This record gives sequence, C-alpha cells and structure tokens, in this order.
Amino acid sequence: MDNIRTNRIRIIFISSAVLLLLLSVLSYYRINSLHKTSELVTHTTQVKLDLENIYTSVSEADSRMRGFILTKDSTYLRRFETSLNILEIQTDSLESHIADNYSQRTNLIKLRQTVKKRLDYMHFLLGQSGSKKIDTPQWLEARKIMTELRTVINHMSTEEDMLLKLRRATLSEELLVTPLFTVFLTVAALLVLIASYLMVNRELSTSNLLRNDLVKSQEQLQERNAMLEERNLALDKMNKELESFTYISSHDLQEPLRKMQTFISRIMDKDSEQLSETGQNYLKRTQDAANRLQNLIQDLLAYSRVNKEIFPSKDEDLFLLVNEVRDDLNEEIQASDALIEVAGKKQVRIITSQFRQLLINLVSNAIKFTAQGTRPHIVITHSQVEEFEIPGSRKTDAKFSKITVSDNGIGFDEAYKDRIFEVFQRLHTREEYSGTGIGLAIVKKIVENHGGYVTADGQPGKGATFTIYIPSGQPE
Repeated sequence: MDNIRTNRIRIIFISSAVLLLLLSVLSYYRINSLHKTSELVTHTTQVKLDLENIYTSVSEADSRMRGFILTKDSTYLRRFETSLNILEIQTDSLESHIADNYSQRTNLIKLRQTVKKRLDYMHFLLGQSGSKKIDTPQWLEARKIMTELRTVINHMSTEEDMLLKLRRATLSEELLVTPLFTVFLTVAALLVLIASYLMVNRELSTSNLLRNDLVKSQEQLQERNAMLEERNLALDKMNKELESFTYISSHDLQEPLRKMQTFISRIMDKDSEQLSETGQNYLKRTQDAANRLQNLIQDLLAYSRVNKEIFPSKDEDLFLLVNEVRDDLNEEIQASDALIEVAGKKQVRIITSQFRQLLINLVSNAIKFTAQGTRPHIVITHSQVEEFEIPGSRKTDAKFSKITVSDNGIGFDEAYKDRIFEVFQRLHTREEYSGTGIGLAIVKKIVENHGGYVTADGQPGKGATFTIYIPSGQPE
C-alpha cells in the first residue's frame, strides 16, 4: 500500500512537474510575445518621430537660410550649419531604425536624395544672394522641393501607419489573451500543487510589471500621437496655403497679364506713331516681358498638372500620333521647313494625351534649337527592348518600348545630360533661344508617369538624341 501511495505521489509529482513546466513555457512565450509586440509599436512610433524631426530640421535650416539672405546676419548662417549637423544625425537615426524594413530602406534612398536636393538648392541660393537678389521663381522652386520632401515623408509615414495599425491590433489581441491565460495558469497550478501556486504567483507578478510598463508605453504613445496631430494640423494649413497659391497662379495672376497685353497691343496699334522710338522700344520690351511671364505661368501649371492628370494607358498608332503632332506644330514646321520622319514599330502603349504633349515638346525643341540656315531634320524611331538592356534600370526581362527622337540641331555638352531635365534649367540665354526651361522637365514627368526611363545624348553642333523607355504592356 505504501509502495502504491509512493508511486502515486511520484506520478502526481512528475505529472505536476511536467504540467508546470509546460505551463511555464507557454506563459513565457505569451509574455515574450506581448513584450515584443509592445516594442514593435514603440519602434514604429519612433520611426514616425524621426521622419517628422527630419522635416522639421530641413524647415529650420530653410528658415535660417532665409534669415541670412534677408539680414546678412552671420548668426543665421551658423545656426544653418548647426541644423545641417542635426539633420545628418537624425537621418542616421532613421536609417538605424528601419534597417529591418526593405521597403523603407528603399524609400530612405529617395528621402536622402530629396533632402540633398533641398540642401544643394539652399547652398545655391546662399551663393546667389551674395551677388544678386533672389527672384520669385527661385523661391517657388525652393517651396516645390519642400513639397516633394513632404510627399516622400508622408509616403514613409503612411507605410509606418499601416504597420502601426497591424501591430496595435496584435497588441490588443495580446492584451486580451494574456490575462485569460494567466487565470488559466493560476487555476491549473492550484489544482496541481501548493508549490505550483508560488510559481504562478511569481509569473503573475512578472505579468503585472509588464502590464505597468505597457501602460507607461501607451501613455508615451498618446503624448507622441498628440504631438503628431498638432504637426499634422500645421501641415494641413500649409497645404491649404499652397493650394491657394496655385489658384492665384492659374487665375488671378494671368488676368492682369492679359489686360496688360491687351492695352499694350492697343497702344502699339493706335498710338505708336505718337511715341518716340525709345518709347516704342520700351513698350515692345514690356510686351515681351509680359508674354514671357504668361508662358512661364502656363508652363508651371502644365508641369504641376502632369502629376495629377494620369489616365489609363492604351495601345496607339505612333505614326498617327506623329501626324497629329505635325498638325499641332504646323506653323513652326512650315516656317522652318522642318522634315519629320518616323520609323519602326507602329503600336505603342501610352497615356495618349500626355505622350502627345511629350512629342510636341521634343519636336518643338528640336526645331527651336537648330542653327540659323539649317533645315531641321527630326527622326523618330520605335523598337522593343528588355528592361535589363536599359542603362540604370532594374535587371528584369520585362518588355519596354524604346522611342528615340533625334535631330540635327545645336546639341549640348554631355556634362549637362542630366541637368537639362530639371525645372528652369536653360543652357542658352533668352536672347539666343526663347523658352521657360520647363519643357524637358515635363517630358521627364510624363515618362515617370508611364513607369519608364528617359536619357539624353548630344554633342555641341552635332544634334541631340532623346531616348524614352516605357513598358510595352506585352507579357514577359
């Protein structure tokens, strides 16, 4: 009998030990899961805070740059350099926090490029301010780059918001399951042995400590969320101001220009004989300046609309599209006796309205930038390549349409092959060749809307070739 009791005790003890061990392992797994989930939520919030800190530092550097330009006070310049140092530290901090996120690491590359672009432009404005006054288009370019930076940061924050939503849902599930599991552990331990109760009590104490830490973390999250909401409100206000500015540019600024042009035309038609030669010259120069300003406003609006007016792509006949371009540029073609040829594959998958604008810009530029006394000769060709053949592309087997636009114009130095696609980049003076410096920037935006690539090659006096690669829509 004693042996039987002893065996029973042993069995109970061994069973209790195994069950307790199993319950302990499960408890540890649950608590560890809760702790990791809490850390992930905190980590996501830290990434969002890093992003906002970067934007704030760039904004502060911009303000101090403007302060120096306006006052020439070197204190602003020292503060500007300090902001740049802080910005570098914040960027490194963000990089360390997203090291395990491939998508965000890719986004960080674009963020660094945009920040560098803004800082380079700040240094450019600082250099310009020493010799001449910064004009309105340059300030507008600075604001445009800040908008690009805001877009990149918003994109990265949106990805973090998605992660935060998923992790909070997981955290809520963990918070719901963990207390229930603790109760089960307590009841099971009490049914087995008194000793098990002590171990369960220890687990409960540990769980309470974790819960307190979690409460503190939630309070910190709420405080940081409140700060983010305040900053979002400020950004919404800035966005509304930008929208108002765009409306003024498209309506209120053009109306006075139209009146100026009308009145100047009437004076030149009816009263030009009563003006001196100097007065007529001044009036003509005023009219030319008003026309340039109106063209600049219209090109800026066209550039901004390219980002918004994205329509589905479809198969089109490239030859027919070139004929439409010939009709649109009929006066320029006849005036210069330009020859336009098209060869290669006819079928191309494009966003029709945007690609027509792209061809108009390239053909118009080819005619415009042709040496005096030379007949413009423009050749448009279309073939098909695979993406890995495209310089600087992803190395896949996807099919792409390769469209080249070559001319016999004045060409350009290879050193400017990348800069010519930037807004307001002009390689020649307005007296030599007219234009606003936006046409090729629009071309690049249209190609990007198609998900493609664009390159430019040229030599001074030997013409230029623009090569466009866009997805063909054909299976790989």
